[in-house]
Amino acid sequence: MILGPLEDLQCDPAIIQGQQKKLSLIHKNTIRLLNLVKQILEFRKTETQNKKLCVVQEDIIEKVKEIGLKYKELNRNPDVTFEIEISTPHTLLYFDPEVITMILDNLLSNAFKYTHTGKIALTVRAVRVDEVEYTEFNISDTGIGIPEEDLSYIFERYYQSNKQRKIPGVGIGLALVKNLVHLHQGTIFVTSKPDGGSAFTFRLLTHNTYPDAIHLDTVPQDPEEEKINKPIVLIVEDDHDIRDYIAGELQNSYEVIVAENGEQGVEAAFTTVPDIIVSDIMMPGKDGIELCKEIKSSVATSHIPIILLTARDTLQDKTEGYNVGADSYITKPFSASLLRSRITNLLETRKKIASLIFAGASFSLKHSIIQDSLNSIDNEFLEKITKIVEENLMDEKIDIPSIADQLSMSYSSLYRKIKALTGMSTSEFVRKLRMKKAEQLFLSGKYNISEIAHQVGFQSLSYFRECFKEEFGMSPSEYMKKIKEG
Repeated sequence: MILGPLEDLQCDPAIIQGQQKKLSLIHKNTIRLLNLVKQILEFRKTETQNKKLCVVQEDIIEKVKEIGLKYKELNRNPDVTFEIEISTPHTLLYFDPEVITMILDNLLSNAFKYTHTGKIALTVRAVRVDEVEYTEFNISDTGIGIPEEDLSYIFERYYQSNKQRKIPGVGIGLALVKNLVHLHQGTIFVTSKPDGGSAFTFRLLTHNTYPDAIHLDTVPQDPEEEKINKPIVLIVEDDHDIRDYIAGELQNSYEVIVAENGEQGVEAAFTTVPDIIVSDIMMPGKDGIELCKEIKSSVATSHIPIILLTARDTLQDKTEGYNVGADSYITKPFSASLLRSRITNLLETRKKIASLIFAGASFSLKHSIIQDSLNSIDNEFLEKITKIVEENLMDEKIDIPSIADQLSMSYSSLYRKIKALTGMSTSEFVRKLRMKKAEQLFLSGKYNISEIAHQVGFQSLSYFRECFKEEFGMSPSEYMKKIKEG
C-alpha cells in the first residue's frame, strides 16, 4: 500500500528533480522498513517454533555461489575485496534454501556494513570433528571487530555492542541467524578482536537427512535433454565468475555463447542470431538496456527473447527495460533452476505463438492474438515476407536469397528469423503459404484442382495432391466434396 503509490510517483515525469531525490530517499527507507518487518516476523517464527524446515537434496555450493556473486556484484567499495573460496567443488546434502539464504545474507551484509577497507571472504569447506563430518561455512572480514566483552552476548536479541551503536541496526539479525542455524540443527560461533575483523562460522551435519522436516521433491535433469540441435543462448556479462557460472549451468541443455560486454553482445547477436539472450544490466560501456534497445530495433534480431539480470530490483529499472523490449527480469541472486525455467518458458511461448500464425481456416497476420504477442517489427516482418511470397506464388521455385536481399538480411539470418517466429524452415514456410492460398481458392469455388495447383506454383499435380493431403488430412478432391456438402 505504501510502495505501490510511491513507485508510481517516482515514474511520474511531472515530479521535479529535487522532489525525486526525496522520493528516492523515502523509497530506500520504505524498503529497509519492509525488510526489517520481514526479519522480525521470521525471528518471531523461529522463537515460537512456527518456522518449519523445508529441505531439498541439492548441491549447496550452487546456492552459496548464487548468494556470494550477488554481493560481489553489489560491492562498489574499491577498498574492499570480496572473495568466494570453495574447497569442496560439489557438496550434495539436504538443506533448506530459504534458511541458508537468510543466514548468509545477514552475515554477509554485516561484514560489508562494518568493513571499510581490506577483505571479506566467504569460505565453504568440509571438516571432520570427533569422527563426524560437517560442511563448514565461514564469513570473515577485516572490519571494526567486536570487543571481547561483547562476544558472549552478540547472538542475543536487541543486543548491540557499544562500538556499533553509531551504525544503524536494531540487534535482530544475529539473533535470527542463531535461531535459523539451530533450526537447521547446526552450530555457530564467532571469533573477533577490535579493529582486527570478525569471523562467523556455522556448521551443518553433512549426512543429516532431517527426517522430521518437510522434504521437497527435486526433479533430476533428464539426460535426454542432450540433443544435437540445442537452442542457442547468448550470455552477456562483464563479471567472469557470474558469466562462467551461468554458462556452466546451461551448457548441458543449450549451445552457449558468451560475451564480456554490451558491444561484444550486440555483435554476437547479429552474427549468430541466438534463440535467447541473457544479459546483465550494469556493464561498462554499452549496458544491458542499450543492448536490448539495439537488438529489439533491428528486424534481424527483434524476435529474440531477452532476459535482463539486475541486482537492483526497482520499478524504474524494470520499466526502463520493458520499454525497450525486454521480455523478462531476474533479480540477483538467482537460482540456476529459476533461470532455466524462465528460458524454457520464453522459448515455449515462442513456439505457441508460432503455432498460432497458421492456425484457423484462413491465414491472417491481423489476428489479434498474434499482433498482441509479437512486437511491431516482427508483425511488420511477417506481413512483408508474406506479401513478397504471395506475389511470387506462381513461381515453382521461389528465390529465397532474393527475398533475403529485399529484406536487407543474410540468408542465414532470414532462416533463423522465420524458424524462431513460425517454427518452420524457410521452405516449409513458403509451402505453408502455398497451401493456405490453395485453401482460399478452393473456398472461392471458382477454380478446379489443376488450376489451383498452377496458381500456387505446383507444376506437378501429383505433388500438389501429396502436399495438400499432408496439410489438411484429405485429398483436394475430398476437400472440394466436403465444401459442396457443407
